[in-house]
Amino acid sequence: MPLALKKNGRKARNAYTKEKPSRAKGSLFSSVRLPKFLAGMFGWLKRLGGLKSLAALTGLLLAAMLVLAGVGTVSLWLYNKAVTSDFFITRHVDVTGNVRLSREMVLQYGGIKEGDNSLAVSIAKVERNLRQTPWVEEVSVKRLLPDRFVIKLKERMPSFWVHKDGVLYYANERGGIIAPVESQNFLSLPTLRIEPGAEDAAPYLSRLMKDMQSGALPIEAGAIASVTVSPGRGVEIYLEDREMRLSIATDDWSGNLARMSVTLGDLARRHELKNVREVRAVNGNVWVILNQSAQN
Repeated sequence: MPLALKKNGRKARNAYTKEKPSRAKGSLFSSVRLPKFLAGMFGWLKRLGGLKSLAALTGLLLAAMLVLAGVGTVSLWLYNKAVTSDFFITRHVDVTGNVRLSREMVLQYGGIKEGDNSLAVSIAKVERNLRQTPWVEEVSVKRLLPDRFVIKLKERMPSFWVHKDGVLYYANERGGIIAPVESQNFLSLPTLRIEPGAEDAAPYLSRLMKDMQSGALPIEAGAIASVTVSPGRGVEIYLEDREMRLSIATDDWSGNLARMSVTLGDLARRHELKNVREVRAVNGNVWVILNQSAQN
């Protein structure tokens, strides 16, 4: 007989259908696994039962609050004692890596001085203050208890002077402005001018400085009076002591630089540099222009 037929007016139960087990009343959380400490607490409260468990729980909470308040009070008392103790007075501040900035300027800009309580000094604030100064590129401050700080700097090194809005600034090897030229940190440097339309050639300034330091270009940085970056001439160097200009096109920088170096060396060996007004390295060639007195 099919299973779906009725018997005695009632639908026959499918023998293959399992009846859903009825959940006992009060077993809502029977399948939830609690952490051990919570399970232990609920078990303990269950054993105590009723008002007794409520009173015990209230007592536990009050005790925990008293312990926390006591710990906080003691910690605050200890901190106040520490920040007012002569044992933690700052007696030594070591500064390394500073070139343009004096030690006194570093301490002033950082907002730290000898005599401060070392625990009351915020290292993050000192580092932030120093990074906001134009000369500091990187800084790290270390506290050495009980009475010493170590400040390590990496300064931005100037390579040029730049005129902007009537003010003379120090600029880095890429032409980026650092800070105004002042008497307290005076340093004589070549004047840099980047003509309109030559902004893309500015990265060659850093290559110029590296090539001079390595000897690839046989001139000294101290002999340079000015550097001009122009769309037509590339990087132009003016040597004031010789009244001579050197122009290096950027389309083949390495090749032009090598040819310029060979030409200058040859002119120096023949003692003819004094007769030269300009040397240009462009399009695979080097052009030497003599002074008018030498041409006559």
